[in-house]
Amino acid sequence: MSFSKVLKTSFFILTSAISLSVSAIDIAPKNAPQTINEEFENKLSSQAILQSTKYYARGLSYKINQKFDAKAVQKSFLDKGYRERTEEQAILAGDFITLKAQACSNLFGISLMQDSTCFHWKNETSTDGYVAVVYQNVIQQIFKAEPTRVVTAAQTDPVMVAQFRNNEPLMQEELKLADYPVQCLNSVIAIEDNDFLDHSGISITGLARAAIKNIISLRKAQGGSTITQQLVKNYFLTPEKTFSRKAKELYMAVKLESKWSKDEILQTYLNVIYMGQNGAFQVRGFGAASQYYFGKPINQLQLPECALLAAIINNPGLNNPWKKTEKAQTRRHLVLTKMKELKLISEDEFNKANDYPMPAPTIAKASETAPYYFEAVRKQATDLGIAVEGTTFYTSLDLTIQETAQKSLQAGIKNLTETKKSLIKKKAGGLELQGVVLSVDNQSGFVTSFVGGQNFRTSQFNRALYAKRQVGSLIKPFVYLAGLQNGLTNESSVKPTTVLIDQAFEWKFDRDKKSWKPENYDKKFRGEVPYFYALKESLNSPTAQVAYQVGIEKLIELAHKLGLTSEMTPLPATSLGASQHTPLEVLQAYSNFSRLGDQIPLSFIEKAFDESGKSLFEATANFEPKPESKSDKTKTAILVGMMKETLRSGTGKYVAASGFKKPAAGKTGTTSDGKDAWFAGFTPSTTAIVWIGFDQSLATVLTGGGAAVPIWTGFMKQITESDSDNDFVWPENVEYKEVDSTLDNKKVNLIFEKGLF
Repeated sequence: MSFSKVLKTSFFILTSAISLSVSAIDIAPKNAPQTINEEFENKLSSQAILQSTKYYARGLSYKINQKFDAKAVQKSFLDKGYRERTEEQAILAGDFITLKAQACSNLFGISLMQDSTCFHWKNETSTDGYVAVVYQNVIQQIFKAEPTRVVTAAQTDPVMVAQFRNNEPLMQEELKLADYPVQCLNSVIAIEDNDFLDHSGISITGLARAAIKNIISLRKAQGGSTITQQLVKNYFLTPEKTFSRKAKELYMAVKLESKWSKDEILQTYLNVIYMGQNGAFQVRGFGAASQYYFGKPINQLQLPECALLAAIINNPGLNNPWKKTEKAQTRRHLVLTKMKELKLISEDEFNKANDYPMPAPTIAKASETAPYYFEAVRKQATDLGIAVEGTTFYTSLDLTIQETAQKSLQAGIKNLTETKKSLIKKKAGGLELQGVVLSVDNQSGFVTSFVGGQNFRTSQFNRALYAKRQVGSLIKPFVYLAGLQNGLTNESSVKPTTVLIDQAFEWKFDRDKKSWKPENYDKKFRGEVPYFYALKESLNSPTAQVAYQVGIEKLIELAHKLGLTSEMTPLPATSLGASQHTPLEVLQAYSNFSRLGDQIPLSFIEKAFDESGKSLFEATANFEPKPESKSDKTKTAILVGMMKETLRSGTGKYVAASGFKKPAAGKTGTTSDGKDAWFAGFTPSTTAIVWIGFDQSLATVLTGGGAAVPIWTGFMKQITESDSDNDFVWPENVEYKEVDSTLDNKKVNLIFEKGLF
């Protein structure tokens, strides 16, 4: 058969199939489900093709009493794209300047110590101006400028880190066509659709060429899709490969060309085309791809970089410049060749671009676990009655802290599964040890990290949000606080040195029909022990006796008030942590301990706006929340003083032994058979929670002290490095007292109510 006959036959078959399918689309019965035409029109009218939910992370954050390294801060601002200015220059949005005390006082009308310096910057997104007053390398005051007023914290511009469409995580930046270098536009058109400016959605020559190749090869070897068709099939149709679907694609491509201009089609295509995978995030569009592959905005790309992006479109996995470098180079060569043939570049430009090296791999912060955080944002939004789709969320996610949490968890689990024989065996059998790490800024209640598992791509279950696990000994501080607040049977005024008896104990319940006999972890009893010692060593028998004397109902009431909101059954075992709670509940409760009983509700969202820019939600104004007291401040201060000893000489003594110097308090938690290993701890600035276990609730032979504490310590060492060394802010009616801990043969400093030592 001659070439012309093959061409005519192929074209006849193809156009006949298209005509029949298009007719079927248009004549669908009135009572049939929504036709493809109606669906297409609805999506176009609502602009759903680009609608997505946007998530911003915090920029750089600064707080009063934070350590301040001027050179490091200067570098951070320059890395963020801020412009450094001098006193003679105007400070505009996106600028920063360092001022001496006198110049700062003159500019902002504030009184400063002579050796102070001011670090002043203006953000671009909100045009807010801030002034951080630094003395002896510590931030003493923070002002919001113009007009000058005192605030407790400040941030640089937030960073857009993700977009979600239909709950799928994306990296995407929506740009105007004018934002793209001409070479990027030319490279795409040259390789993907060089007839783009001339056709009406379908390239007849392209279709014919593809049909001939398909017939000759007796398979679908080539699609012949235009840029318009690619846009249609990716966002209006299912991925099936049938003549019917192809017909719909062609029909809708022509329809789209009649509705949108060429500029609108190309702009949308460049904004949404799939360009690769960054952890759990799809990389969509050239704007996001430019940041992902080259670490810079699209308007800074040169010809070889534009050509590489165009090369990636065809198959992002196969043409990945880091994993498939040779194939990426070959495809880029093809793009450049096409551009040269179309006289879009010269021979010299071709040669230089063809020799240009491939980009070095970039490292994106927290890409493996950030989706866990965004899921928590969506849940909070839903609870607040905020529609998620199309909303822009400014969150309190700190990418550096999230990345540190992610790495700390992964390294900790790797160490455990490579050194513990039982865990090595379970891993070989396909069982994956899991964990969570989450943290909150105590001053504001904003959650700064939220790692709900090792890797979102391999496991989407958000344990930090939804996994209810027994908390074990994490419940004990609530027991001892209940004793401090309510008194015991023979001791109305309980203090850290109140004596408890560590001995065999039977708790009868259910009208004395049942009994419960708690044992200590080491199966030993110690006789008389001080109140603080029983807590720091996590002794079960004394703890159960305190709960028995206080009353299990009062314990549950207190735990609920402080944040453990899940149901707690009034049974004796509840006093030792038999109830199940999510890590998020634990974070709320222990952050309340850090504020000595004052509650600030946790929030992932700082602000939320709809598509029109209308404000939907604002968590606090200038990070100054109003706490609500949930427990007696004096008694909670005494409890926290006891919990500090847990980290110095108790079940969490690894913290002090590892060289962690910040004031800190906390509690380990281990459940039966080591199914759950916990540590909940806090400094004056930050509360962090770690949980380790199997999703299947299998025994791990791990303890909170051995598994969770090292992860917590490594994490907190890094994220609190610039924090003040100041102790907790205690009520005026308490004081430190040194006491002899005879069981430890050492002296310890504990908090007592004044006059009750």
